[in-house]
Amino acid sequence: MEKINEWPIEFPLKFVEDIRSKLKSYRDVKVQDEISKYLDEIMTTIAIPNIKEAFESGTRENISSILVSFEELSETNADAVKPIISLLENLTKNENKNVAGSAQRILNNLES
Repeated sequence: MEKINEWPIEFPLKFVEDIRSKLKSYRDVKVQDEISKYLDEIMTTIAIPNIKEAFESGTRENISSILVSFEELSETNADAVKPIISLLENLTKNENKNVAGSAQRILNNLES
């Protein structure tokens, strides 16, 4: 799991959603459960905490860059972005209109 920390910030979300979408193809429920637990662990210990930290401590330019990646992801795979809805909602209140606007566009993509 340590290697995942080196991935670009949106990749763990993509990875988890991609694997979850294929879980039903496993006929063994025990395997499905084990993989699901592993994916939950990735989300709770790596993906969401890293994104939260980046949003809270990043520069405006860094946050904007991350949001561009998430906006692109939300256009092609909205489910992958759903785990960070609360973080995006917080960013819609950001004093920087570009950051707030990007976060709102992502949320709008999730609604459509």
